[in-house]
Amino acid sequence: MIPAFNLIASSFGLGKLPWFPGTWGTLGAFFISLFILQQSCFSWFILSLVTTIIGFFASEFSLKAESYNNTDPSWIVIDEVAGYFWAVALISFVRPIDVVQLTLAFIFFRIFDITKPWPISWVDKALAQSHKTAALGIMLDDVLAGIFAALFTIFTCYAFK
Repeated sequence: MIPAFNLIASSFGLGKLPWFPGTWGTLGAFFISLFILQQSCFSWFILSLVTTIIGFFASEFSLKAESYNNTDPSWIVIDEVAGYFWAVALISFVRPIDVVQLTLAFIFFRIFDITKPWPISWVDKALAQSHKTAALGIMLDDVLAGIFAALFTIFTCYAFK
C-alpha cells in the first residue's frame, strides 16, 4: 500500500527523475493542463482541491513510511502539481485559459516555488519542518506559490495585452 502513496507523492515517478524534480513535477502538470485546457473554472477548482487533498495524504503516508527522515524530500512533487493547478484555476476565474497563460503560470510558479518569498518561506519553515505538520507544509507552500503565480500571470497578461 505504501508504494502506491510514494507513486502518487512522486507524481508517478516524475519526482524520481534526476535533476530538478520540482520542475519535472510542474512540467507534468503543465502537460496535463494542455489536454484539459478548455475546462470551466469550476472544473479547475475541483481538480486543484482534489489534487491538494490526495497530495496531502500521499505525502503524509510517504513521510511516515520514511520515519520522517526528511520532512520535505525533493522526490515528493505532488505539491508542485497541486500548486500549478491552483495557479491555473485562479487564472481561469479571470480569463479564458490558453497556452500563453499556462506557460506564464509555469514560469512564475517555478520562480516562486524556488525562491520562496515571504509568506511562502514562512509556511515552508513553520509547517514543513515539524513532523506533525510536514505534509501540510509540503502542500501549502506550493499552493501559495500557485496563488502568487496566478496573480503575476494575470497582471502580466493585462499589462502586455
